[in-house]
Formats: sequence, structure tokens, C-alpha cells
Amino acid sequence: MTEKVSKYIDVFSLKTKADIEPVADAFMGGKIILFRVGPVYSMIINPDITGLIKNLNVLKSRQKKQLMSTVCTYEQALKVVDKNRVNKDFFRLTSSFCGKAIIRIPVDAAIAPSFPYNPEGGSIQFLSFEATHPLRSAFKEEIAVRGCEYIAITSGNINGAPTIDDLETAKELALFLNLKASFLEMHDIKTIVADIPGDKGAHKGSYVILSFCNPDAIEVKRLANKTDREMTEKLLTGLFTELQTQTPLIYTL
Repeated sequence: MTEKVSKYIDVFSLKTKADIEPVADAFMGGKIILFRVGPVYSMIINPDITGLIKNLNVLKSRQKKQLMSTVCTYEQALKVVDKNRVNKDFFRLTSSFCGKAIIRIPVDAAIAPSFPYNPEGGSIQFLSFEATHPLRSAFKEEIAVRGCEYIAITSGNINGAPTIDDLETAKELALFLNLKASFLEMHDIKTIVADIPGDKGAHKGSYVILSFCNPDAIEVKRLANKTDREMTEKLLTGLFTELQTQTPLIYTL
């Protein structure tokens, strides 16, 4: 179902699989999508479209050196990981685990140059949609049918601003981005909102980032909601119980 807020904003409410098709069309056509991902809105784009990541970085005042995350399955991540450099606990993960935190891994050097993000330092970070909501999983399946293997994802905010967790603020951000794109004469760039009503996630705020690039420890690269250490430790207690590992956990924020 589509809500036309103004000539500048389209808002899609995803309640059934049929609602996904116009959002998939917009994604494949190069639109920036403010997409509800559990507790927050994230920006997702098609990385196969030349220049789109660069334009997104300009619109959200994002530094080029910041690592763009990937939406992929755990099985896809297993295909690109550098098996000699990754922490061995990575091979004990599950799809469920990979939907609760953003996972950073080293990428095989032979694969890195062809990866859509041209990863700096030979690493990528990813989040799995399969475990987070059936409609997000269906969205990824829909664009895969259309020939897009990966989704580029970043936080749904202007760089340095609070993460957005409500629909009205997401609409305001979409309006701002569309007006900024018009001012900068990015005529092919438009931001739309894709909401999943009732999907609030397990916690409020941004995802924890865990790195498996250190063979000797699992590193916390970002706290839940960026600054909430208590929430981070609560989440990680559950995650590491699921993982059943004795590997040291260190904070390298």
C-alpha cells in the first residue's frame, strides 16, 4: 500500500508480499529506501548502480572511508570470507545470530576487488535479513530474482545525527534528502520510505557491530544505540550463550 505524502515523498506500508513489488521496483531503479529494519530505519540501495553509493554519501554527509554494510545471508558470507584470517568462531554462527548484530569479517583477497563495495582493508560487515522479519527476507528474495545479489545498507540518518526509529521522522528525513538532491541537481536520485507496521525489533537503537577479523578475540566495534554499553552487554550475553564460545570479547570502539 502506497501513501503519497507530497510530491516529494512516497511512503510504502509493507503488510503482505504483494506490497514488496513496488519497493523492489524502486530499489532496482536506483531509489534510496528508508527501510524499517527492526528497531530503526536504515538506508538501503542497489550497489550495482554506478555512482549511487557516492551520491548517498554526499546526501547524508557520510565520509567515504566509512565502511558500508551489506545485507546478505550467512551462506553468502561464507563464500567470500578469508578462511585463513577470520576468527574461527565465525564458522559456528547461525543465520539467527547474524540477524541480531552486524558482523564484520575479512574478505578473501581474490574476491575483494570484484565485491560491489571495493572494501578497504579487505573486510566487509553484513546483516542478515532472513532472521529479522519474513517481509524483509521476501524483499531480498524478490530483488535476487531480479538479478541483485547484495544490498548496500547504512544507518537511516544524516551522519552524526541520532538514529531514526519512528515513521514521522523517517518521512521528514526523506523530504530533506529529496530537497537536497534537487538543490544539488541529482535529478535521478529520490528517497522513499518503506515501513513495516508493528515491527519494533528486540531493542531500541542501532545494531551492535561485532568484528571477527581478529583470530584471537571477538571485537565490539560499536555499542547498541552507539553509546549504550549496558544494553550491549545484555544483548551479547544472549548472543554468546547461543554461540557457546569461550573466545575473549574485547571492546575496540
